[in-house]
Amino acid sequence: MEEIGRIFGDVGLGQFHLILTQPVERGDYLAVADEQHGQVLCQLDDLHRKSDLDVERAASLGADDGGAIHQNLLGLARILGYRDDAGIVKCPTIPFRPGARVFRAEEPLIAEVLGLRHHAATGAYVGLLRNHQLRVELDINQLVQRHVSVLAKTGGGKSYLLGVLIEELLRHKVTCVIVDPHGEYGSLRFAAEKNGGHARFGVESQGFARQVQEYSPDVQLNANAKPLTFSLRSTDPRDLLVFLGLTNVKTFLGPLKQLLDRAAATNAEFSVADLVRLAEGGEGAVAETLHERLEYLEQTKLLGPVGTSLHDLVKKGEATLLNLRGVAPDVQELVVARIASTLFENRKKDKIPPLFLVIEEAHNFAPQQGTATSSRILKNIASEGRKFGLGLCVVTQRAARIDKSVLSQCTTQLILQVTNPLDLKAIAQSIEGLTDGMTEMIQSLPVGTALVTGGGYHTPLFCEVRPRATRHGGESVPIIVA
Repeated sequence: MEEIGRIFGDVGLGQFHLILTQPVERGDYLAVADEQHGQVLCQLDDLHRKSDLDVERAASLGADDGGAIHQNLLGLARILGYRDDAGIVKCPTIPFRPGARVFRAEEPLIAEVLGLRHHAATGAYVGLLRNHQLRVELDINQLVQRHVSVLAKTGGGKSYLLGVLIEELLRHKVTCVIVDPHGEYGSLRFAAEKNGGHARFGVESQGFARQVQEYSPDVQLNANAKPLTFSLRSTDPRDLLVFLGLTNVKTFLGPLKQLLDRAAATNAEFSVADLVRLAEGGEGAVAETLHERLEYLEQTKLLGPVGTSLHDLVKKGEATLLNLRGVAPDVQELVVARIASTLFENRKKDKIPPLFLVIEEAHNFAPQQGTATSSRILKNIASEGRKFGLGLCVVTQRAARIDKSVLSQCTTQLILQVTNPLDLKAIAQSIEGLTDGMTEMIQSLPVGTALVTGGGYHTPLFCEVRPRATRHGGESVPIIVA
């Protein structure tokens, strides 16, 4: 192994300082020989230079005086441990000796201690360990049982990474329902064009057209989708007000109930069109507003005598996209609330297969501040869904704005570049074992590199996200085309 430095100073059981003789990067893996346990894996958590140059000397330096500066490259390393005979990761109980040699860790040791496996039966291959040719595979059972969050600033690559994860779930025939507010994930049907990165990562282009179906409340705007409708008779009047975009409950709830009672007395299978006709003859501002909003609701075709069948929406081994592009935000909340509640109740009764519910733009559906119609059910799924085989994945660019009780239940986190201080604080509070050095690295992660915590691994890993096998549907739209 290549020696890269020596331990110096006071040595603790969890970390140590070292002076470096070879160039290394923060986050690189190191090895130290322990007298009792052999090679112990460590990770460089911080890096800085120390010199004898003071302010006065710096001010008087000439152009060629750099060689007169005495300097050292120093690091702080964290001890990750070794595997004992029973396969358990442990840390030495006696500190390393000052002066001990530090080596660049070789891949067999890294793979053994971190638990990196190739082509595991339940492994979702998301990329390669940073600076290595070692596959990072997340345990799919843990994803469903312990929930997932995908966090990044805008443009950080979260929709691309989520696409990679969904590809792996489809390969393993995991049932998925994906709330897609912007209509980004229909591209999962189509194979990506090959590029040089595919060969390095061992990825073949592949589309999943046979495993992906799409529903939308607005099939005129989203022409590839089937219509998503709800049963008018099973919709609560308060929820119906949300569909109508009416927030003043005191003003409109009573007249709406009267309208519903009149419609039911005339025809037990009444439609929105029947409500429009009954509201047409009303007098006053309230009646006029109800009539206008009911006309709009009729045009959306969101409510009908019979809603979309649950068994059409949830098909074993397939992904269902709920394309909400073009749907008003408050109606999106209600759609998510109704779908999530239905999935939870039917999963508890074992009427649908175990599944993975993905919520894009999750800060809009389970906000930390304010209220959303969908907040309560998403909190329930986050806290109880794992008992019934309903996994939850929340995706957001604002970790500080998503409900903390939801985020804290996600023990697998995939974090791309985040720079907002409030978001970084929220992330640090929700992850065990995240060091100050890792928090700093999150701010400068290149696009395509993610910090992975959980997913079957006992320590956070930096992963280069693999290329997608399918087309990416979340590219930004250029304003000026050269």
